[in-house]
Amino acid sequence: MSVSILSGISYFRISFLTFQAVIQVVLVCFSGYVAAKYDLLDSKTMTKISKLNVFIFTPALIFIKLASDLSLKKIIELIIVPIFFVAFLLVSLISSKIVSRFLNFNEPETNYITALTVFGNSFSLPVSIIMSLAYTLPNLKWDRITNDNSDQIASRGILYLLIFHQLGQCLRWSWGYNTLMKKRSFNELYHINDSNSSSNEEFIHQHLVNQFDSESIKSNNSRNTNNHSHRALTESDPLLITHTSHNSADNYGINNNNNNNTWITKLKTVAISVINYLNPPLVAMIFALVVSLTSFLKYQFYEKNGFFQNTVSSAIAQLGSVSIPLVLLVLGGTLYPSNEIPPATPYYRRIIIGAIISRMVLPAFILLPSISILIKYFTFLSPNLSDPIFLIVAFMLTVAPPALQISQICQINEIYQKEMAGVLFWAYVVFTLPVVVLIVLVSLRVLSWANN
Repeated sequence: MSVSILSGISYFRISFLTFQAVIQVVLVCFSGYVAAKYDLLDSKTMTKISKLNVFIFTPALIFIKLASDLSLKKIIELIIVPIFFVAFLLVSLISSKIVSRFLNFNEPETNYITALTVFGNSFSLPVSIIMSLAYTLPNLKWDRITNDNSDQIASRGILYLLIFHQLGQCLRWSWGYNTLMKKRSFNELYHINDSNSSSNEEFIHQHLVNQFDSESIKSNNSRNTNNHSHRALTESDPLLITHTSHNSADNYGINNNNNNNTWITKLKTVAISVINYLNPPLVAMIFALVVSLTSFLKYQFYEKNGFFQNTVSSAIAQLGSVSIPLVLLVLGGTLYPSNEIPPATPYYRRIIIGAIISRMVLPAFILLPSISILIKYFTFLSPNLSDPIFLIVAFMLTVAPPALQISQICQINEIYQKEMAGVLFWAYVVFTLPVVVLIVLVSLRVLSWANN
């Protein structure tokens, strides 16, 4: 079996196929880089495009992928994917905490490293690679399926990625957007008020002066501080109202006579908190789940071939198709050096190194051996563990670079934009090609070993 899996294609051919998949992404990014070089994409324009993407195109992509492909039966059959996602999440979280502790990051930096580690690229890059491999690599057929072919192999691979991706999206646009990568004040980002920052004050001052004049620093400080204060006030208003109302009632001795009003106030507070936590991609996921799990709605949107499918569904699909190219375009523009992007933080290089290690290196030492052992000895736990394409997908996700959409959130919330550009350059331009080629070769070797 070991010979038959690898005998139909050379290592050079595998490397070349992987190279092609990565180059597709690079070329789209390069167009954004060129646009930024010729002033067609500046910082403000990219921020507006990112916001447009988050509010329109990304929700459309999420809705069309999730609502059309998922069903309750598939969710039950593919329970191994959420289990793998949880294991991936825990290992990535531990990895980010270890790296952050070792490199002595503060809270915003630790949260940022956690986001880069937990939210790997689970769709745009892996999908293109899996599609190429499904139609090229020999002996990826699953013996549980009669007359299995390349189309079915590719569909299963995409389905595995889609479920993993949507689980990641739920966290990315909730926990990630609102907590890990929320807006930060200028002082937090640049360690201005850190208790242990006295020894770094001269370095920080010189670091900022080299990139911005004093007026720019004051402007950025004022803008970011005001934004942070406004966000803090907005988020704390409901609690402030509740607290004030409660104290007022106590002072007048009428708290016991207004229990109904107190409960209404609490419910309003909870409702406001939930609404503040929601964002367009998260709302799109909720609607998509409702459609996918409601047979009547799914029939109208995707099966009847009637008015709704030919108008609403088609329009959403067209909007969704714009999302990934726009993300890649903005990514390329971000990679071009620009004075409009806020200056790098004092630990710029340390953040990049920490992000690469915690995302593409450390998790592999735990997850790759664990997945290999599961594939070899524990296929009875889930039939999908014996699917060859599942192994390749799992390995690919383990070492995938950070998700491209993190750059969107960084631009929208105006945090770590220089660091994001550096991380994406090293992760995608430098490391992705050799890492992906290596992981494909390793996955084929493990597949041969597991089937012996």
